[in-house]
Amino acid sequence: MSLFGQNETVEAAHSAFRQAEQLQEQGMFTHALPLNREIVSKYSRWPFGYYGLGNAYAGLGQFEDARKNLRKALNLKDDEAAFHAKIAEVFNRLDDPESAFEHIDRAIELQPQNLTFVVHKAMILRYNNDPRAAHGLLEPLIAGGERDEHMVRVYASLCGVIDEPERGIEVLLPFTETVHADPIVTASHFYVLAGLYNQTEQYDEAYDAAARGAELRGDHYDHDAREELCEARLRAWSAERMPELARSKVTSEQPVFIVGMPRSGTTLIEQIIAAHPKAYGAGELINIFAAADEIASPTPEQPDLAGVVAALKPATVDRTARKILRDMEKQAKKDTRGGGKPERITDKLPLNIQHLGLIEQLFPNARVVHCKRHPLDTFISCYLLDFEGVNAHAYSYSPAHFAHFYSIYERYMAHWHEVCTIPILDVEYEEVIADQLGQTERLLDFIGLPWDDACMAFHREERTVTTASSEQVRQRIYTSSRQRYKNFEHRLGPIRKAFEDHGVSLPGA
Repeated sequence: MSLFGQNETVEAAHSAFRQAEQLQEQGMFTHALPLNREIVSKYSRWPFGYYGLGNAYAGLGQFEDARKNLRKALNLKDDEAAFHAKIAEVFNRLDDPESAFEHIDRAIELQPQNLTFVVHKAMILRYNNDPRAAHGLLEPLIAGGERDEHMVRVYASLCGVIDEPERGIEVLLPFTETVHADPIVTASHFYVLAGLYNQTEQYDEAYDAAARGAELRGDHYDHDAREELCEARLRAWSAERMPELARSKVTSEQPVFIVGMPRSGTTLIEQIIAAHPKAYGAGELINIFAAADEIASPTPEQPDLAGVVAALKPATVDRTARKILRDMEKQAKKDTRGGGKPERITDKLPLNIQHLGLIEQLFPNARVVHCKRHPLDTFISCYLLDFEGVNAHAYSYSPAHFAHFYSIYERYMAHWHEVCTIPILDVEYEEVIADQLGQTERLLDFIGLPWDDACMAFHREERTVTTASSEQVRQRIYTSSRQRYKNFEHRLGPIRKAFEDHGVSLPGA
């Protein structure tokens, strides 16, 4: 049924827009998308409709579609600061910092009193390898007494990046003494503190800060739902079913999917590949998750996932694959180092571990690099980090949840190794640290690229990195992240017990 009746006015658009905004604030972008589409269809000259649609597409990781709609919004209303700020974020995700800075500067010009836009610019500077400029942008405001909590948190984080963690702790600590009206705000403060304490080797304080952040985040992890979803996917893409499932006609060997547990070295591997002149690192794309939601999810008419997947038509799979590849190629187009379009484009969304069956259907000639790291190091690195997406990463808020999710991750990967025909290369983080040359040769051979010395100097690569590992991959290979868990050894009893309960083996145990 249409959202708008024939006699309804623009007020209906405002009401629907507010409804879509509320959905997006809850992370329900797939539900917001059709609302925004109908607004645009009904009111094609209302700029906020395109702005809302662009927001929804950005939330789903479909950044080309987001850019197109935000551009339409700006064509209709060029003096709306929020439009410029949002498209700046999108351009940054599309690895176009020049356009990102142009639009965030315009947003600041239009609303110089809006400190949120200043913080956005600082984040763009940080992710484009200029953290000192980002820090310098915020320093006068903090020194002048500015106490916007988001700004202070970003500033404190930047203090850590420029090796002034004590200053970050000093500025941020007072904001953790009382809980904000939104507990998630205070939780985010504690997670930044956890990183700063870790940097200053105050490991007990780091662990305690992360624990407090997790407590404020709340318990959103559903063991049964995770189990049921895993089982449904393993049935849908079983050894018996896989040969019969539809495959797209997309024969491109460009896509390389880098997967694994978060914080297992996926960003490092992507940076090594992206340093090659014939490769492009597209970062964490969400289009596989979007495709799974669109074409490979249960429906009221067909609640059985296996039935949905079995009924997929080749034309549907083909159309979806072509759109994903087209978006990847558009993002990579600006990279001209290889003299033409790159031969390989990486998508390094770690949790694509859940979708390798669908990936094989979409891209039968793709390659998958599976990153592995010591489970205890992976736990500590996740536990101390404030991930985006409360529900997606709710496993990281407690040892019990983490061990359960880790066991599910192992089930996924064991299954895909058994049933997939696309090649999957296991890469041990610790082995890359110990033998960068040998592992780089192995990696390039697997993805079918010739040797290039640039891959050994990946830290010099000037590209936008918007993940939590953005600072680490600007450095040479370092060993301090190996056996990091030993700094927290006396706090690891619960996670060791949880791993044991869920059948997760620890190296050397």
